[in-house]
Amino acid sequence: MTSNIAELLNAAIVTTREVPITTLLECLRGLLQDWTYTNRKLAQKTMIRLTPAAEQSLTNNFICSLRLAVKPANEYLFEVFKENKSWIVNLKERICTCNRFQKEEMSCGHALAVMKEMNIDPYDYCSHYYTTKVWLETYDATVYLVGKQKHWELPNFFKDIIVLPPFERVKNGRPKKRRIIATWETKKKNKCSKCGQRDYNRKTCRTRPPRS
Repeated sequence: MTSNIAELLNAAIVTTREVPITTLLECLRGLLQDWTYTNRKLAQKTMIRLTPAAEQSLTNNFICSLRLAVKPANEYLFEVFKENKSWIVNLKERICTCNRFQKEEMSCGHALAVMKEMNIDPYDYCSHYYTTKVWLETYDATVYLVGKQKHWELPNFFKDIIVLPPFERVKNGRPKKRRIIATWETKKKNKCSKCGQRDYNRKTCRTRPPRS
C-alpha cells in the first residue's frame, strides 16, 4: 500500500549507491546489522504489552472513546453514539462500521467505548503482530560479520565464475538520483508571481489594486 520502507532504505544509501556493487552490498549488510541490533535491544527494554507505536495508537483511541455513549443490543452487538452520529460494534466478529476495527486489527475508539462499558480488556482484541513478543522475534536473527574480503575462504568453483556487466544501452545524460513523485502525492497549485501566494495567479491576485 505504501513505499515508506523502500524510501527509507533508499534515503539511507543515497551516497552509497555510487560505489561498486561489492562495497554497496557490504554497506547494506552493515546497515541491517546496526538496525537489527538497535531494534532488538529496544524491544528487550520495552516493558509494555504492545509496541510503543501501537500503545500510543491505542491510547489515542481510548481518549476518543471517552466522549462516546454506548447502547447494547445483546452480549456482543452494540451501538455507539456521539451527538448525531452512530456506529455499530460487533465484538464477536471484531468489526465496526468505521472499518478501523477490522482493518487495523486494533480496538478503535468505538470498540474501546464498548469494552470500557463492559469491563473488557482491550489488549485481547489487538492483533498479536502488535505485541512486544512478535516485535522481539522480528529482530531475533543475527546479521553476522563477514570480515575483510582478503580473508574470505571461497571454494574454487566460485572463484572461477566470471561476472560480466549487463548488456544494456546507456542512456544519455546524468542518471537520476531522486525518486519520481507520483501525481497523487502532491498537487501542483498556481503560484502568484507578485505576492508569492498559492491557489491563484497574478491576474486574480488579492493585492492587485482595482482598475480605475
